Amino acid sequence: MLTQGCQLLLSSSLALLMLSPAASAGVTETFGMKCAGCHVGGGNIVQANATLSNGDMAANNIGTPEDMYNIIYMGKNKMPGFGTNCAPRGQCTFAARLSDEEVKDLATYVQERADAEWK
Repeated sequence: MLTQGCQLLLSSSLALLMLSPAASAGVTETFGMKCAGCHVGGGNIVQANATLSNGDMAANNIGTPEDMYNIIYMGKNKMPGFGTNCAPRGQCTFAARLSDEEVKDLATYVQERADAEWK
């Protein structure tokens, strides 16, 4: 049985994890499965000037988490969209789609990693 102090510590830790979903292993795994094929280490093997660095994102008018969400959800240029309701079909991934929450988590994760210079 957990003591009251341990229960409080566990509850506080869980609350902190819930505040920052992008810090969870789940989003890291999702990035690895869905994004890292082209964006390993924040780069871009398909389009050199479209990396996930803050400089390239700013140059490509990706200035807010909402901008990143929209690109992950709907796709842009050579990047397919991953959102559940992505359309038109040819612009979207043929693999399993991501929920709105997963897309939000990825957008947050990308911004956090870009702020840390992908280190």
